[in-house]
Amino acid sequence: MTKLGLTYVFTNDCLYIKKKKGKIFLIILVYVYDMAITTLENIYIIFFKIVLSNNFDITDLRELKFMLEIFVTYNYTN
Repeated sequence: MTKLGLTYVFTNDCLYIKKKKGKIFLIILVYVYDMAITTLENIYIIFFKIVLSNNFDITDLRELKFMLEIFVTYNYTN
């Protein structure tokens, strides 16, 4: 993950972030064979998935609904 420009968050073994101009703009949560990607701008998710697919076989399961016993909801107003 660090080869992709992500920074390892030392307080959590599964969390990686990417910063731009000092602000976090991409958050990656990795758990066993699953990965959750979040950002305010979808273009970064698309770019990250392209980079991953160039290096690995991936399956895009679309929007996250449930991970680590957490039910995920979305607010599209912002």
